[in-house]
Amino acid sequence: MDRGSYSAMPPPHTLKVENCSSHCTTPSERQDNVVSVKVGFIHINPASKRGRRIFLLQMLIVCFVPHVALVIQNCSNMAQLSQTLDSSLYLDTEVNTILLMGDLIVSLQDERQIISEYLLKSSVFDVSALQEAFTTFADQLTSVPDIQDHLMTLYHFREDLINIKNLKAEAFKRTRVYEEINTLLLINVARNVKSTTSSLWRQLSACADLLRSREELSLALTSHSYYIHIEELDPIAISNIQTHLDSGRDSLRSTIQYLETEKNVKQVDELNEVLIFFEELKKSIVNQPRIEPTAANISRYLYTDVDWYAYLDKMRVVQKDLWVIVGSSGRQVVWVARRTLAIGVAILALVLLASPVMLLLLRHIAYTIQTFTHSIEQSTQKLIAEKQKSDLLLSRMLPLPVLRRLRAQRAVPAEAFDAVTIFFSDIVGFTNISASSTPMEVINMLNMLYRLFDEKITHYDVYKVETIGDAYMVVSGLPQRNGNRHASEIADMSLSLLRSLEGACVPHRPGAPLMIRAGVNTGPCVAGVVGTTMPRYCLFGDTINTASRMESTGEAMKIHISYTTKLALDEIGNYEFETRGPVNIAGKGYMETYWLVGKVGEFRSESPRGPQLQDYHNNLMELLIRT
Repeated sequence: MDRGSYSAMPPPHTLKVENCSSHCTTPSERQDNVVSVKVGFIHINPASKRGRRIFLLQMLIVCFVPHVALVIQNCSNMAQLSQTLDSSLYLDTEVNTILLMGDLIVSLQDERQIISEYLLKSSVFDVSALQEAFTTFADQLTSVPDIQDHLMTLYHFREDLINIKNLKAEAFKRTRVYEEINTLLLINVARNVKSTTSSLWRQLSACADLLRSREELSLALTSHSYYIHIEELDPIAISNIQTHLDSGRDSLRSTIQYLETEKNVKQVDELNEVLIFFEELKKSIVNQPRIEPTAANISRYLYTDVDWYAYLDKMRVVQKDLWVIVGSSGRQVVWVARRTLAIGVAILALVLLASPVMLLLLRHIAYTIQTFTHSIEQSTQKLIAEKQKSDLLLSRMLPLPVLRRLRAQRAVPAEAFDAVTIFFSDIVGFTNISASSTPMEVINMLNMLYRLFDEKITHYDVYKVETIGDAYMVVSGLPQRNGNRHASEIADMSLSLLRSLEGACVPHRPGAPLMIRAGVNTGPCVAGVVGTTMPRYCLFGDTINTASRMESTGEAMKIHISYTTKLALDEIGNYEFETRGPVNIAGKGYMETYWLVGKVGEFRSESPRGPQLQDYHNNLMELLIRT
């Protein structure tokens, strides 16, 4: 077995836990202490009547101050939610107003288009068709106050259009009243959109730009039809049409950008088709030569007006879709504002209703604290006792310097030691003894032996590393360095252990002698804590391996030491040795080794009569109970 690393467990007498006594008291040995709680500069006992009142008052202050702040915050939120609802209602009104004016603009555009188509049909006016168009849009026009001055002009134009015949050129010129009214309506729409600060401003801006675009393109169509059918299409007329087309296309591009931001893919695709058509149309109008308004020329360019009307109708369809989306969004904003306000009212009511409930709960808590104060005190005392036991157990598992660093949550680095002395021992014939004994007999024997050894080593400056089966390992010179005394401490301890086993027998086999082999080596090593879940103080180095080989190649009831250990003991003096001669050590070859026979002069004894193995003849259950 490779014994290059071992966990060290210091002897009980050399370790103490800071701020903790090694004596673990029992509940019967402790007096009841009054449990006090510090409230500001006052120490109170929650079990007393006065302490309960102070504690209740403190809890009321601690709980109700934030509760009052919560009520104030909810009231403030209610005011903000109310303002939000008012803003959403105002927004809904603005949206409806914008949509209404948009419908009026579209209505006037349609009326202008009907008049243009009518004037270009023939020389005979269809009065019934005109009267039907005028009746359709008459009710909507009277609802906008800003255009009342232009309505009289519009009414006079309608009357003249019905009553006066064969004045197509004059009638075309007087259709400018539609442009004036739509311009005012578009200004109102832009003003309302600009005053909107909600998330709908992009959709409303798209609607306004689409209205403006359709108006400009409709004016371009009217001008184109007029110059094609009635007057000459001269450069001035082409420039006028081009101006309307440019303005309409710019507004259309702006509409597409807004709709792309809002991810209205369907409307964007349709408007892109319209934009492409009007861009191509502009090129064809600009490049076409000056023409006379003859029947041949009219029929040549008539298809252009037909396509023009089709794309304006497509813009109308997109506009209706946008109207639906914007109206739905406005209603959604109002619904969300109302729902949020209702939730805020419910939360405020819940907070207000929680006040009396909280008061009752705090009163109940105060009485509960008083009821359980005594039981908590007893539990605390028991916990302290258990903690003392745990601390004592921990102090026996790790060296005191290591334990202090672990308690302080500091790292425990590995430490190199230049010179330490390692002791190994095992039971001679332990395998045969175990084979012919019951497990309980083996455990009882080992406990008797190790209790004897543990008692012996308390008188020396050594650390018990650990026991592995029948192997017993002790080290001197770490974790606290002791100069060159480590070799003498191990030597004295080894001689003491062998003397205590003189004449000893196996407890459950009186005729079988109990003998051990011992091996000692001196040299450097490294020690450190290994592991986090179950940390162990381990030793590493060739010195440990050599000490183990000294023990395994030794003889019964003899102390086998290395040459380095002999040199260390020679410096101290007063020790007797016998030369064993060269011994073949596994992994080392032949080494000069010695037997430690004794010490010259008076031997350091623990008492006039040292403890013997038979003094620890106890069965396992008694041993565990007393421990």
